[in-house]
Amino acid sequence: MLAATKILRGTPLFGRMFGIDQNDGLEEINSWPNLMIVTSFVWLAVAGLIGLSMPLIQRFELDSDLYYLALTAHGAALAFPFGFQLMVGVGLHRNGGCSGKAVTGTLPALIYIFMNVGSALLTVAILMGFSVSLVVMYPLPVVGVETGQWSYSSLVLGFTGIGLVLIMMILLYPIQVLKMSFFGKERDDLTLNKRTLDDPGMLGMVVAALVLLVFGMPLLIVASYVLVSLYGIIPFEAITFFLEPVIFQFAFFVFAHNLMEAMAIMVISAVYGTLPLYLADGTRELYSKKLANLAIWILLITSFSSFLHHFITLFPNMPSALAYHGHIMSWGTGIGSALSIFTILATIWKHGLRMNPGVLTVLMGFALYVLDGSSAIVTSNVAWSFQLHGTMWQSGHTMTVLISMSMLWMGVLYHHYPVMTGRKLDDTLGYWWVGLFTVGAAGAALVMLAGGAAGMPRRHADWAQDGWMIYGDWTLFFGFVMAAGLFVYALNLFKSRWIDDTAFSPSAQPGPAE
Repeated sequence: MLAATKILRGTPLFGRMFGIDQNDGLEEINSWPNLMIVTSFVWLAVAGLIGLSMPLIQRFELDSDLYYLALTAHGAALAFPFGFQLMVGVGLHRNGGCSGKAVTGTLPALIYIFMNVGSALLTVAILMGFSVSLVVMYPLPVVGVETGQWSYSSLVLGFTGIGLVLIMMILLYPIQVLKMSFFGKERDDLTLNKRTLDDPGMLGMVVAALVLLVFGMPLLIVASYVLVSLYGIIPFEAITFFLEPVIFQFAFFVFAHNLMEAMAIMVISAVYGTLPLYLADGTRELYSKKLANLAIWILLITSFSSFLHHFITLFPNMPSALAYHGHIMSWGTGIGSALSIFTILATIWKHGLRMNPGVLTVLMGFALYVLDGSSAIVTSNVAWSFQLHGTMWQSGHTMTVLISMSMLWMGVLYHHYPVMTGRKLDDTLGYWWVGLFTVGAAGAALVMLAGGAAGMPRRHADWAQDGWMIYGDWTLFFGFVMAAGLFVYALNLFKSRWIDDTAFSPSAQPGPAE
């Protein structure tokens, strides 16, 4: 029995939802991914409760420090230990089932430990007052210490947590994906649906891993020097180059923006992989693999330097030519997205669709992703960026990209769930989940975008001051609708029933969404 399986068996409630069926021979591709998914849902519960608290803090005019604490904690928990970890858990299971490689050994264990220990340390630092933005504007963390807003120890603890999370995202996870994709012996007993790199689902997974590895290294190097100096191992005078705001900010945005692009490539590849499994005529083929792969390559090329559009209103500024270049590249990502939209719609039109809550969740998540992409293209415009970058429009964009990608992975998970656990879900509850969550997420996104268009500032602790509370109230309403949808999703997992032994086998179930 693997260590992750033991942990799951000893976990109340979640152990029932994601317990490992050791009789199906798939423990080696299910155990660590299941534990990662379970833990991501714990973080989602934390992030969701904190998210609902923010409009309530504003409505009841509680301490502004409490609002900033909640804002930082909500963003950190939603983005990394929930959103990214959910992607990793489902993605590694997909990779294992398509390449016939086990998800076992030291690397998966370190991926789990670094993400969750790092997130826990960052959470403790936030509770100690380390209330910086999700976008870490250096040298703001140090300035906060100098002005007495938070302690030096919370700064060190927070950066330690961030460092562990970065190591996981930039090194451990990409190495695990590349290892499973190119190295090791394929095992027939673990191969559920053989896929190769000419398939868009597998290609997107590998490309996304390489983006994280290549574009994350500058930030990992810079952050490592800063962290070592914070611990007093190297004097600050010896690393003045890495302490320059321009160096840190460019390294940060090279990674942070491409992190979102890499996750976008992953979710689009997941759509490409899942959709064919639910086509009405049973062909299991996209309208065009070439168009799908072309979309992935376009997204890869245009994403490299689109991060430059952030710097038009952020210190340090830069030559306007680079800002316009970032604007053009941001619009270029729209070409890749347009090809993806065409491929998906053409596939459904040509082959028909066998509807299921899982594939419906994937499609609704992709629709939210398109909404987010539209808002991103607007705010990447140099002229509009001056008006919108510091408003709730940007918060709505950030929230929507995280929610849409998480929703996509929860749809893919719905498809994988019988193979991962040996249990089946109730489709009626599944349709309730996707309906509630889609309405809540789309509503919250549109309200935030509308607030930003009206001039509502982000990271502002007094919404009532200029009449912004109406947007806060509507955000709270749609937040409760999303919470209701998530409750139904959790209820469905809890009420899942064992599949009969005669009915459950890898050949009797749809293969993993690759």
